[in-house]
Amino acid sequence: MNENYFMGLDGFVWFTGVVENRNDPAKLGRVQVRCLGYHTEDLNDIPSEDLPWAHVMHPVTDPAMQGMGNTPSFLTEGTWVVGFFRDANEKQQPIIMGSLPGIPASAAADNVKATKATNKYTVDGIEITETALTEEKPQKGFQDPNGKYPGTISHSGHTIGESDVSRLARGEDAENHTSLKNRRTTLVTSVPIAIKPNLEGTSTQLTSDEKRTTFDEPHPRGVETTGTSTGQYPFNHVHESESGHIIEIDDTPGGERLYRQHKSGTFEEILSDGTKTVKVFGDNYELIAGSTNVQIRGNINLSCEGTKREFIRGDYILEVGGNFTRKIGANEQVKIGASGAGNLEEQIRGNHGFKIQNTQIGDIGTDTGDSNINQIINIGGNQAISTGGGMSYSIGGRAVIHSYKDLVVYGDTSLRLGSLLGNVSMLAGAAMNVKAGTTLKIKSEAVGTMTFLGDGSTVTATNADGGAIELTGHKHTDTVGLLAGTTTKSIPG
Repeated sequence: MNENYFMGLDGFVWFTGVVENRNDPAKLGRVQVRCLGYHTEDLNDIPSEDLPWAHVMHPVTDPAMQGMGNTPSFLTEGTWVVGFFRDANEKQQPIIMGSLPGIPASAAADNVKATKATNKYTVDGIEITETALTEEKPQKGFQDPNGKYPGTISHSGHTIGESDVSRLARGEDAENHTSLKNRRTTLVTSVPIAIKPNLEGTSTQLTSDEKRTTFDEPHPRGVETTGTSTGQYPFNHVHESESGHIIEIDDTPGGERLYRQHKSGTFEEILSDGTKTVKVFGDNYELIAGSTNVQIRGNINLSCEGTKREFIRGDYILEVGGNFTRKIGANEQVKIGASGAGNLEEQIRGNHGFKIQNTQIGDIGTDTGDSNINQIINIGGNQAISTGGGMSYSIGGRAVIHSYKDLVVYGDTSLRLGSLLGNVSMLAGAAMNVKAGTTLKIKSEAVGTMTFLGDGSTVTATNADGGAIELTGHKHTDTVGLLAGTTTKSIPG
């Protein structure tokens, strides 16, 4: 043996070939390649399973060890490759250096591969082994699993006789790529934007006659239809997986983009001006173990077709530098102290206006049974209450109305002051005038005494119109008449 002979001194023997199987039993990313000139094209002579396993060379940016890097290799059945034999004499240890795109003349799935079936049995104590060749379809590399695009061999819509370079990387051809066509047909437009409420007859500031406006999802690639501004060959670098995942790094001058899409259609795109679109076909979850800090210098428009719920275990602090408006289509319910006692405190340094179309119901402390719970309202100026119907107050304790100036109580039809069980007292610090437009009656219904008493002063009954003045007692039949026009009259007992 020549000790100076080793791999590298045996010459460089290279080849081109076609990948026929990638299901490596050792899961090393190896593939079986039929090498042109070295392996016959007759599958009966050399079945696919008898081809040597070829290692795939990775670039220097990919360590391909300890689970790091891009593993396994991404070569599918039907891929044309170029490589070399590291054992130049035996040619059983091929290494793949790269793949060769082209224009396929037929689909990889149309090729039939032959495999060997071994059958062992014993006849008269003699073991016999038979080997037969069977044909089966290989794994379907790029195929349309749903059969939606007849004649295609991939999820993207690629056809036989078309360049292997992704349509997304070929400028105007991108408009015929299945993913871009789907994005254009599912474009969301006319999403409504919230408007301010119009508080008729209630507010002097927060009235609004805003018209409903909308916003649209940005066009795919930032343009309504592709032109020369984005996705141009050879600047758009595209990675497509066999199931339909897509990554684009677009360096087209003036149309630089980043794009990432899942086969379901969920995608994220960043346009040349920095505009970012995220669209989720399904549910969206975002879990953050730390804090989130967001600064937005523009506006936020949030339109939710369903229900929005917020659950906050801690405090909720909201600071608004301008106006805060709410427009609610149905009901609003607020409960303070749901986990125990809680307060609602408000300070308004301007006006407070409200308008209620129907009934207002309030309840203060009735469920506690504590008579010491009070409502205290202090008004620095005037208070005016106008009701179109009746007004009723039911008070369990003492009621006091104290006016530091005039107190006027009147009714357009009638006025009653009464006490069902006790006394009625009327006190005037100075003069008291009781006046009726027609008849004035002062009546004691029960058997008792009616007294007109002047403490050291004169008690006077005067009829300015010259009519009679009568004082009548229920148990006396006589009437004491006062002379007409008399200003003072003594009535004998």
